Amino acid sequence: MFNFSIEERIYKVTEEYGALKMYIFTNETSITQPPRPAILFFHGAGFSNNKQNPSQFQYHANHFSSLGYMTICVEYRPSTIEGLFSPIKCLYHAKSAVRWVRDNACTLGIDPNKIVVAGASAGGYLSLCCAMVDQFNDGSDDLTISCVPNAMVVFNGGVDSQLLISLFPDIAHDLSQASPMQLVKNNLPPSIFFHGTLDKNISHDSVRDFVDQMILYGNKSSLISFDGLGHGFFNFGVHDNIPFKSTIKETANFLKENMII
Repeated sequence: MFNFSIEERIYKVTEEYGALKMYIFTNETSITQPPRPAILFFHGAGFSNNKQNPSQFQYHANHFSSLGYMTICVEYRPSTIEGLFSPIKCLYHAKSAVRWVRDNACTLGIDPNKIVVAGASAGGYLSLCCAMVDQFNDGSDDLTISCVPNAMVVFNGGVDSQLLISLFPDIAHDLSQASPMQLVKNNLPPSIFFHGTLDKNISHDSVRDFVDQMILYGNKSSLISFDGLGHGFFNFGVHDNIPFKSTIKETANFLKENMII
């Protein structure tokens, strides 16, 4: 699954899904000394079975690991269970992951005040929800530990849960309370969005409107559009890696500007 050296850690055990893991990238060549900033990567591919892929961001993670970040690819749903996975249950797990990293900052050698969440599509939606949705917290977590990241990097991410309600009508009410588009407020973490103008899964216009709202409320937020590209344009090995390299560069600039290094 992974092409680089990683350490597997269990961050949560659930009765329904069993052990959920984090894949921590280890880079001995990094010259940055602890405490390091951390980036948690949440993969995309919807909330459906046979698409669980925590290694999606392994090339991004390996790159930022070489720059001195602690980088972690997060498993927020298992690959061994068939069917659809509730976005709300996945949100519980995503929040638990952020809390686990912050709670174990000393052991991991990271700065608990420099934790970044980065996600694609469904993972981008979860990244935003960690910062914006107050509900849906696992009672077994230490809720005194914040799940709000210090910065957000979103790759063709969902910003409106209305897109999910048709897939999950039984939890329509919960999803209506977990829609970033409806929860924009001030004092949110800085954010950067990468989105293709021809994305057929999540419209570019919806993300542009969301970023405009973020700015209107005084948040630091920006959208970098990729003309003529669709969903998943940023993945390693796609489009001769030109968008991959561009998002790497822009993410590094964004993190530097916001002192997450």
